Parts: sequence; structure tokens; C-alpha cells
Amino acid sequence: MLQVKDVTYAIGERQLLAGIDWVIHPGKRVALIGPNGAGKTTILRILTGEIAEYHGSIIKPKSYQIGYLPQEEAAVEDDSILHTVLQGRQEVIELEARLADLHEALNAPHADHDALLEEVGEVEHRYDALEGYQVEAAAKSILAGLGFAESDFERPLSEFSGGWRMRVHLARLLLQNPDLLLLDEPTNHLDIPSLEWLEKYLLNFAGSIVVVSHDRFFIDRLADSIYELDRGKLEYYAGNYHVYEREKAQRLELLRKKWEEQQAERERQMRFINRFRYKATKAKQVQSRVKQLEKMEEIELPPPPRRLNFEISVDVPSYKDVLHIRDLSFRYDQEWVLEHIDLSVYRGEKLALVGVNGAGKTTLTRLIAGELTPQRGSLKIGERVSIGYYAQHQVDALNLEATVYEEVMATAADSQVPHVRDVLGMFQFRGDDIYKPIEVLSGGEKARVSLTKILLSPVNFLIMDEPTNHLDVISKDALEHALMHYDGTLILISHDRYFLDKLVHRVIELDRKQITEYAGNYSYYLQKRDAEPEFSVRRDEEKPRAGADGSVAKKSKEQKRLEAEARQSISKDRNRLTKTIASLEQQIERWETKKEELEFSLSLPETYDDSDRIIDLQKEYASLTKTLEEHYHRWEAAQLELEALVSQVV
Repeated sequence: MLQVKDVTYAIGERQLLAGIDWVIHPGKRVALIGPNGAGKTTILRILTGEIAEYHGSIIKPKSYQIGYLPQEEAAVEDDSILHTVLQGRQEVIELEARLADLHEALNAPHADHDALLEEVGEVEHRYDALEGYQVEAAAKSILAGLGFAESDFERPLSEFSGGWRMRVHLARLLLQNPDLLLLDEPTNHLDIPSLEWLEKYLLNFAGSIVVVSHDRFFIDRLADSIYELDRGKLEYYAGNYHVYEREKAQRLELLRKKWEEQQAERERQMRFINRFRYKATKAKQVQSRVKQLEKMEEIELPPPPRRLNFEISVDVPSYKDVLHIRDLSFRYDQEWVLEHIDLSVYRGEKLALVGVNGAGKTTLTRLIAGELTPQRGSLKIGERVSIGYYAQHQVDALNLEATVYEEVMATAADSQVPHVRDVLGMFQFRGDDIYKPIEVLSGGEKARVSLTKILLSPVNFLIMDEPTNHLDVISKDALEHALMHYDGTLILISHDRYFLDKLVHRVIELDRKQITEYAGNYSYYLQKRDAEPEFSVRRDEEKPRAGADGSVAKKSKEQKRLEAEARQSISKDRNRLTKTIASLEQQIERWETKKEELEFSLSLPETYDDSDRIIDLQKEYASLTKTLEEHYHRWEAAQLELEALVSQVV
């Protein structure tokens, strides 16, 4: 058991944690949730000892092991991925090395065989107790579950992309088998099959788990309790995410009623006080009621959540038949990705495309959008159908010389022009941000501009490939609301299963170059798919899918170029943001110190003997306070952008 007692932590004057008390019991699976910037990662870093300067205490047994998967990767190693994972059981590796040394020593002339054999027995006993003979098999099993092929096991870690390297670090942590697993956004770099494998693994994990994740579907299936961190305090909810949503709404409603009752009582008491304030005969009663008001503990309502909803207009609806695909096949070079595909889509339908990485989901959407041409078969778009296609590579089509506002206005539907600023704000372009040139934006910001353009364009058929990758939770909720009320036709690819579950009523699974249709939402698809007797066989066949780039099919030079550029852009943006955050924190710390010095000067009586000096100090203090507020805002914005960036599947 681990106990957190009265832990307080602040960055400058901003208090992230305010007297946190928390007990993590053995075997509990806890989801730690809360707004971006609330301090969730900070709590994890305090638990691991990465942050040591806090008030309060962490109490745990001496032998208690904590394993931590951060969002950011440490230095890249040159070891094979299998050896990297095996380092999660360091004692086993050391025992194996010691056994090898002992056996070599036994062959040496004049060896003390009795002493050496005695030590061999002791080492082997400990090795057996740690199940050392099973460790390598367990490591390989975990790697396979996370999507690696057996041929990948001896490849150097440095050959893999960032997302696949994070899978290796996750595998090492799982093999470590600690008393407490701390997982910070573990689903960011996983495809759906790997996600499902991880869920099953964690459900059978014997220790305790604390997970920070924006993946509501993952939390709902895994967590048996929720702790919400907000405004420095932890609130406990027994149950999964659905229970939390229901219980939180009930608690808020009860709190609102108590607040209204308190306000009514205050008004009643104040009416009495004001009425009889100057009557001597009522003086005692008035004083009594004044004291009652002073002693009354103020009930505070939390600030209302920032909700940004808008609707996507369909100015010209399509005819009933939107898309007909017959016997379609497509290949890159000599490798067929899709073969003999048949699919019909009708007005108003909302479909999900699902399948392992490399199954052909993006290829199919590019064919429908007209970016690729099938080598066989036919693809017919219906009458009056106008397509809006969102995908990561489309940021290259943005006009770099235009401002954000100009770029979006250039394609906005007439009916949407009055809402352009509001929608840009929803996607984190606020104030003067809308006048930034496109060329100075990060990759994530450009992606949000592309998404905004598509949503405000006069189209009636939306095709969206991973639209939530660069969004914070509030923006994601707003997009979900907009698509839910969209009257047009929608085809959606997303790793966010909760997002899919809310939106689609038909699922198209791509598997082994073919498609299978399921007439229901994502949960219905899971239920039906898992009931298929051949499903486990299919999963086994899909295992060798995880090359360094995570795909099965051989990729064209153009695909490889685009993926390399995307990885370089993400890496560049992440480095820039990390440096920006560190620089801002240093500046904030300096200015907080300067602010304290000014406050001390303003508190001295002799300061007020010099009127000019007091005016200068007050002006400097006001200017410094404003500067600090601006830099805190920039720090929060940079943190949000970094969180959105690392949430991409690399």
C-alpha cells in the first residue's frame, strides 16, 4: 500500500496540489483524470521521486517497487528491443551473468569446487524464485502483444520510430512487474489491436495501477475507481468512467441545491439585519444573526466547464446515393493493399473504418477523395456530392503566406462566415493567434487549421483520418458534438474508440485486403467480432505487422517520404516546445522572485516617504504582474500543445 499525506506543490505562485491525501490500495486500478495542466503528471513524478521539493509525505514499504511510463521518451538506446525489455528484470540478468561466471570458474584449475557449487546452488535458487527461466519467453510474449514481429526482436531500438520505441519501454515496464504501475498516456502510440491486448493484460495484473489517459474507452474498461484532480484537490469516485460521469453530475446538482439554499438563507438573514439594524430592541438578535453569517462556511460552485459547441452546416444536400465501389483493387508497387472491395454509402450515414495499421484504411479514404486511382474496379461518387477530406498530409496544401484567419475564410461557406472566429477559438486559436502567418505555425497548429477549414467548408460528405490527434479534451468534445449533429455523410478513421462509439452506426473492418461490415456502433462491432470463432486465428495471422514504420504492405517512396517528413516535423515541434516550456519556467521563477522583492519593498513604511518612488514601484509591480499572467498563459498553452503532440500515433 502507498499513502500520500498532505502533499502540496506549487510552480511559482501557482499551486498545483493543495494538501492532497490519497491511499493506493493493493490490486486497485485507478484512473487519474482532470483538466490539462491540473497537475496529473506532477503527482506521478512526485510518487516516483522525480520531484522531491514538495510539502507533505509519501509513505510506502521499503521493498515497494514503482514502475513509471512517462509521456516523453528517455535517451534512445542501441540495444536490441528484446534486450531493452529484459532490462526490466535487471536482477534476473545479473543472476544469469553470475551463473555464467561461476560455471566458467568451475572449469579453472585449482578451483574451490565446494564453495563454487554452494554459490551456484544459492544463485540458482534465487533465479528459480524469480522465474528467471520464463523471463525471456514473457518478454517476447509482451512484445508480440504490443504488435512486434518475431523478426523485430533482435533489431536495435534506434531503428524504430518514436511511437514504436515507446511500445518497447512499455513492454519493459510490464515485464518489470512492479507493485505499482504508473502509466502516463500509455495508449498514445498504440493501434487498436495493441490497445485491446494491453487492456486484457492490465486487467490480469496483480499489482496496483494508476493511469493518466484521455482515452475514455480505455479508462471505462480498465478502471475500478476514478480520482479527479481539479483546482489542487482530489475527488474520489468508485467505479469506471461512465459511473464517474453520472456520479459527478449528481454531486454537482446536489452542491448547486445546497448553494441555492445557502444563498436564500443569507438573503433571509440579511433582510432581518437590514430591517432591524437600528432598532435597540432587536440589537441582540441582529448581532446574533451577523455572527451566524460570519460563521457560515461559504459553499463554492466550481466554474462552469468551457463548452464550445457549433454545428456543421450542409447548404446543399447530396442525393441518396453517395458512394458506390465495385470490385475495387489497389496496389503500391507490386503489393496489393485492397482486393475486390465492394462498398455502398448512402446520404446521412456515419461509418467507421477500422483495422490494424497497414490494413489500407488511409489508402481507401484517399481513393474515395480522388487522391489515388484504383488499378481495377470502379468507384463512383453520387450526384451533388461535395467531399471534404481531412488527413495529416493535407497541411502541405496550406498557403504559408496567409494568416490563420485568411486561410480559413478563403474556403468558408457563406453560412459559416459569422462563426469563423468562434470555431478558430474552439481549436485553440484565440485573440491575436488568428493573425499568425501559417508559415510560423507548428505541425499540430497547421493540422488544426486544416481541420477548421474542412469543417467550415460547404461540403456534404466528410472523410476524416484521425481528426482528434492534435486536440485537447474540450476541442475534442466540441468536434464530437458537431459531428453528432452533422446532417451530411461521414467516414471516420480514429484510434479514439469512445469517439467512434458515440458517432458511428456502421463499422467497416479492413482485414487481409477485404472488408467486413457491421451494422452498429463500435461496441456492437466488438461484441460481434469477438464472438466470431475464427477471430483468434485472424489475430494470430496479423501479428507480424510491426516493422520500424508499423506497416505490413511495402510502401511507395511517396508514402515513406511523407511519413519521414511527418516524424521529423513532430520531433522538431516537440523539441521546440520542450525548450519553450523550460525557458518560460525559468523566466517565471525569476519574475516571481522579483515580484516578492517588490512586495517586500512596498510593505516597508519608509517606502511611502518618497511619493515618486512609491508610484514607480506600483507601476513596476502592475507591469510585472501582467507579464507573469501572460507567461503563465503561454506556459499553459505550450503544455497543452505538447500534450496534444505526444498523443499522436507516430
